[in-house]
Amino acid sequence: MKTGTDITKKLVFAVAVAVVLALPWMTGPYTTQLFILTMTYGMLGLSFAFTIRVGLPRFDSAAWWGVGAYTTAILMTKADMSFWLTLPIAGIVSMAVGFLIYRIAIPRGMMVFLMFGMVIALAIQQLFGSVEFFGGWGGTEVIEAPAIGGLVFDGKRELYYLGLGFLGFNLICYYALMRSRIGRSWNAIGQSVKLASSVGINVVRYRMANVLISNFFLALTGSFYMAFSLVAVPATFGLDKSLNVIMYVIIGGIAYSLLGPLVGALILAFVPEYMRVAAEYESIITAVVIILVVIFLPEGVLGWVSGRARPWLLRRRPWVRSVGSKNKEPESG
Repeated sequence: MKTGTDITKKLVFAVAVAVVLALPWMTGPYTTQLFILTMTYGMLGLSFAFTIRVGLPRFDSAAWWGVGAYTTAILMTKADMSFWLTLPIAGIVSMAVGFLIYRIAIPRGMMVFLMFGMVIALAIQQLFGSVEFFGGWGGTEVIEAPAIGGLVFDGKRELYYLGLGFLGFNLICYYALMRSRIGRSWNAIGQSVKLASSVGINVVRYRMANVLISNFFLALTGSFYMAFSLVAVPATFGLDKSLNVIMYVIIGGIAYSLLGPLVGALILAFVPEYMRVAAEYESIITAVVIILVVIFLPEGVLGWVSGRARPWLLRRRPWVRSVGSKNKEPESG
């Protein structure tokens, strides 16, 4: 028998889904574009939150994002390949190159992994900009907008729904992995490497699997970004973008593996845009937002909602008890 709480949860979920699906029809092209960027940044943040579960914070997210984008761009412009066929290839390329690099870094621990990440972020951007095959610093050739039959993803609304598809795929896969047997081993590693090793978990192997899966989804995000931008430029995939990815997770709430990165990406996509007076002040505004969150909301926005706002609402609206209680993931690392 269904309880009132179950019905309320389903109702809230249905309303949230309806709002998300209707957003492109309720907002203008500019705001829809910001939502598309939010989904892109959110997917990057999800990959970081995924890897932090095994105690490996990474500074190279944007590099593998770029690998996916450039793989799709090169295959479409030089091999005349369909956008959809480039997706698995981009993921496999990112995993294969990552394996060659991380087989050296991961066995040597977190600090070596971090240093490798920074070097990779700089090296891959330099590679894209310096090698003529990749188009140089001016970027790749413009690709054709992806299409399915007569449906061409060349407008903001079409790209919004394409992004929802990519984001939904990310969330489903991450959710399933986190609750699988391998996910439980990842949690154990994140909580204590020594304890995980003592119970027979191969830390290096499980960390490698986690990072390579993360690479696959970073590459898919790069492919989606190509559908939006139609051109890959090296400056897009620099080390500064990797640092922004970390901020999405911290601002949203590092303990919230799935929802936290999306909330953080939403804030950093919209606040600088709507507060910006001139382009040169964007980094200052972003920095101020980050500092305020770190000082006043150390557990992130969702941590504040769960710890302060939700109890306050419960005293006034008992039905709120059923909302948001299932989103929190155990903090790892």
